[in-house]
Amino acid sequence: MRVSFLIDSTDFRRWQAEAIADVLAATGASGAIVTVAGPQPAGLLDLCLAFETLSFRGPRSGPLDRLSPTGLNLPVGPADADLVIDLAASTETTGDRLLVTVGGFGVVAGAADAIMAGKEPFLDLIAVVDGQQRLVGRWHVAVEDWRQLGSGMTIAAGRAIEMLTLATSRLAAGATLRSLKLPCVNVEPPQHRPGQPAMFAATAFARSLAARLERLVRTPPNWAVAWRTDETGDGALPTITGHPWRRLADDGGRFYADPFAVRYDGRTILFVEEFPFATQKGLISAVELGTNGPIGTPRPVIETDCHLSYPFIFEEDGALYMIPESSGRRKVELWRSINFPDLWEKVAILIDDIDLGDATLLRADGRYYLFGAVRPHWGSSWDGLAIFTADRLTDRWAPLFAGPAKVDVSSARPAGRMFSLGTSVVRPFQDSVGGYGAGLGFARVDQLDAGGYAETTLMALRPALPLSGLHTYNRGGGFEVIDVIADGEAVVVTP
Repeated sequence: MRVSFLIDSTDFRRWQAEAIADVLAATGASGAIVTVAGPQPAGLLDLCLAFETLSFRGPRSGPLDRLSPTGLNLPVGPADADLVIDLAASTETTGDRLLVTVGGFGVVAGAADAIMAGKEPFLDLIAVVDGQQRLVGRWHVAVEDWRQLGSGMTIAAGRAIEMLTLATSRLAAGATLRSLKLPCVNVEPPQHRPGQPAMFAATAFARSLAARLERLVRTPPNWAVAWRTDETGDGALPTITGHPWRRLADDGGRFYADPFAVRYDGRTILFVEEFPFATQKGLISAVELGTNGPIGTPRPVIETDCHLSYPFIFEEDGALYMIPESSGRRKVELWRSINFPDLWEKVAILIDDIDLGDATLLRADGRYYLFGAVRPHWGSSWDGLAIFTADRLTDRWAPLFAGPAKVDVSSARPAGRMFSLGTSVVRPFQDSVGGYGAGLGFARVDQLDAGGYAETTLMALRPALPLSGLHTYNRGGGFEVIDVIADGEAVVVTP
């Protein structure tokens, strides 16, 4: 297989060089480059990125660095390539090819304009065949830091590399430009609007400075866990918003999040992520729930050298297990209770060398499935859903299929234990459009097999002011639990 890459030598960046390297490595193809004229880069964009580097005292975004194409050590491409990949988003190019765009523009320019307009970018993979464009896949990618243009652009570039590598792997395996298909968000992106980098940089810097000053004079809102006796019951969607929930009290020196409630050995225990501000490192804590709610305050039960969160807890053959998020050391770990609820031991590493957030287990059709938010190189864990499978809990886990199940910042990341609704399975999901954990939703699983994954959103929620986040829902032992972003004085919260 021979692949020809169209590049603009006057605007060639590191992410494009890495895309070329990854595509060739994944397909075993030989590569060549063809220089074409791309659209004019946005004025002051690189100056804006340099200003961000100085203002926020961070490293410059590597994927956006300009490079010389001579460093690729690739020949000038022949006209008879088996596949042409347009990395320049050239408006003058003709012929069959594959390209990634954001709002009809190149990845860098399009992502920058989307972020400056206050929108998360939509990556479109386009196949051009006989002069006609066909949408192959659409990914709605995250923006983790709205103060920094380069941060969001980097995430878009990372996902573009992943998208191209996945697509070309399928082409190498026998797919064609006419048949190629990737996960596609069924949403029409907002209309493209040109941005103004200088104005964005000045505004973002001013907002960042104002936020720093505000933190000096008041305690900002943080995550908080809230509970109520179960008003939903099995086999139904919960009614969360517009109803009061009791807050799990904290002492102001920490916050609680990611609640999971379980009934075991005659007791109902609430497990949470505890995040002490002094250490800036999460641990897993537990508190008993009595008839009238929490008895005492949460106490630590699992603490390691890395940040822990999302204590996914479940029963298996009479024993109680937990899969806490330990993505900081790139492992998915299985823990077992040996003295409930206070003493736990690590019994297995389910998946090694992976940054997987909020691992959520599902048993269905005689198999085990593990859903999680995977963070690829230069990407975000807010927007990509990966699914793994195994015959038994401690068997070798493998991807259910190649690539992400979906890339959508509004619905990809798990948000709690999956549950039954009639004959269907419902998956709680996080909505991080505008900010991490800004909303919560529930989707019906329509397809879960080696051929792909599909789901239908049944409910999407955003909390009412003054709350600004809602990102986990669970129920168990006669209780329902959520977490929200609230100020430190609220005793009752109403999402």
